[in-house]
Amino acid sequence: MQRIVVVGAGAAVQAHAERYERFDDAAVYGVVGGAAESGDGGSDFESVDAPSYDSLSGALRDDDVDGVDICGPGSTFGDALETALNVGIPTRCDPPFALDDATYDRVVSLAAESNGWILSHSPHRFSRLYDRLHSAIESGGIGSIGVARIERTAPFCGPGWNVSYDGVSAIESHVDALCAVLAHDVDVLEWTFGPIERVFVRMRTSARCDHAHAVFAFREGGRATVETRWHRNEPPDPRVNVEYSGNHGRLDFDESDASTALREDGASLAVDPPEDDCRGRALRSFLDHLRDADLPPSDVAPTTPSRVVAAVRRSADEDIPVTLAEGSP
Repeated sequence: MQRIVVVGAGAAVQAHAERYERFDDAAVYGVVGGAAESGDGGSDFESVDAPSYDSLSGALRDDDVDGVDICGPGSTFGDALETALNVGIPTRCDPPFALDDATYDRVVSLAAESNGWILSHSPHRFSRLYDRLHSAIESGGIGSIGVARIERTAPFCGPGWNVSYDGVSAIESHVDALCAVLAHDVDVLEWTFGPIERVFVRMRTSARCDHAHAVFAFREGGRATVETRWHRNEPPDPRVNVEYSGNHGRLDFDESDASTALREDGASLAVDPPEDDCRGRALRSFLDHLRDADLPPSDVAPTTPSRVVAAVRRSADEDIPVTLAEGSP
């Protein structure tokens, strides 16, 4: 039985605890309120059958924990990641953490020096929508990548496939919020098309909404553009548009495809049960790694997306393109 401490805002912790309860080999050993609260009940964990702690260090004090699960957003993971790694506890977090250069370097060094490790895939990797596109790319559906385009609004209430962005609403800095959202897309882009080696991003803020326009160059050729609008006070209509185009064709989906939870031959597919939806599959992957049957390939997996997001921050701050050196941590 894997004993897990879950860290985060109320709704996210509840969602993860519900899934752990459905696994035979996991138990929620404690819950901790995260730095980002979304106004959804905050750190009120009465519905979770586990002790509640004020801090992660308090939850880890009796040394009976096998893993820490940190529920987004990615720009607020720093302290919890360092606390877990300092005592050698493997940690899962989503999306790929979106920290600045200095904090990223410190976390990576801690992971290398301790018995802990970090698994930080976006739940998007485990969704049927993105998996369908990923499989089509692998089978040559578009040929060589030309341009991948992703546009989305955030945060918004429902449909359920994208509510993870709600938790980002508590972040005060527009750069933090936009980086936390971009981290999901960066992870999916690397998973699908390989490492990103160059980043150029512009961000702007206004009283109504913030906006980021990022251009990424893949190491093996091809480019991606990601546009994200972050609305501060008025939940926007959910909108996402994903388009992958190459020299042989184009693949895409939009909010209509997503909100119908996929349709096939005119009929809706069965909705996955919580333990087997994209979030459930992400947690299942963490538990499998904890069993030591399939350890992550490095102390931090995946490595590149979080590096790319650190480069996004630098590009936005200095208004310059940033090239990532191959092989750097």
